[in-house]
Amino acid sequence: MHQRYLVAFFSCSIVGLMSAGEMYYWGQIAHRELGFAHAFLLQGVSWLVYAALAPMLAAWGVRFRFERQGRAAAVAANLAGIAVTVTLFALLTATTDHFFGLTEPRDPFWFHFRNSWVYQSPFAVLTYGATVGAGYAAEYTRRSRELAQLQTELTQAQLSALRMQLNPHFLFNTLHTIAAFVREHDERQAVELIERLGDVLRHVLRSSNELEAPLAGEIEFLKKYLEIEQARFGDRLEVSFAIAADVTTALVPQLIVQPLVENALRHGLAPRAEPGKLAVTAHRDDGSLCVRVSDDGLGLREGWDAEDGLGLRNVRARLSRMYGAAGRLLLSSPAGGGVVATVTLPFHEAGDA
Repeated sequence: MHQRYLVAFFSCSIVGLMSAGEMYYWGQIAHRELGFAHAFLLQGVSWLVYAALAPMLAAWGVRFRFERQGRAAAVAANLAGIAVTVTLFALLTATTDHFFGLTEPRDPFWFHFRNSWVYQSPFAVLTYGATVGAGYAAEYTRRSRELAQLQTELTQAQLSALRMQLNPHFLFNTLHTIAAFVREHDERQAVELIERLGDVLRHVLRSSNELEAPLAGEIEFLKKYLEIEQARFGDRLEVSFAIAADVTTALVPQLIVQPLVENALRHGLAPRAEPGKLAVTAHRDDGSLCVRVSDDGLGLREGWDAEDGLGLRNVRARLSRMYGAAGRLLLSSPAGGGVVATVTLPFHEAGDA
């Protein structure tokens, strides 16, 4: 915010000095007794005052962009911004001309204001347009930087998931399970498990620059991943999915749910010998999408910190950066035991603004 005002002050100071220099130059040609300080008072002060208002006008124009608001609302808002700009320049020009300018002080102030309003209108409209244009450029730059950072975070999430899949312990257990099926002459189960492992690795390795993917695709990835884990856990793991039909096309950040499933298995269900249950649900709540991963494992340990774990911090950071306050990750431990992790984000589909 402070940087915006510094840029506005610097830019308006340059324009004010140029305007004062022009007035001083023509005053010298016309043989008028007009010093540069007087010229700057008449021309530059208005720009310095406008510098305090320019960041707010730029934010106003960006807020009421035509692609964000209805056409009527955007037109009305920008006309109001133009009116404020014209009135400000007319008021400042009339004040300096009336009290310090070259006009006759005996003329009433409203006379100077009316003339200045008409005279300044074309110039002020162009100034407002340039200010909003600068606001668009700043917004585009900010969004581009955020997009670049999101792309980096997506790559980090993919690499983190890949490292998890290539963890020697994970691969050893998966290959051990495949070998057990082979020894039992259950070639069909062995081949299916190899295919599932290949599908999981292919999903993680696939090259995609998209930050989001349909929920249906992420759920299919989770099912293949959990089929491998179920083969390892055997009867100790019961998995269920309850995905509402109207949310399968909703867009979610890639690999946003898998870290929650991994945490549930690693920290909640794997450490204990008793059978456990893992459930993945998704439903729409008004304008939000809620994806929930729950288990009946050991629950949250005493002294647990919400910032524990790289995976959870990564999920929270991506949700916050992509959706602001509308993207949240909440963890709770129900009275019956276990952990419930809930991801909430705005419901949107491909093609939505």
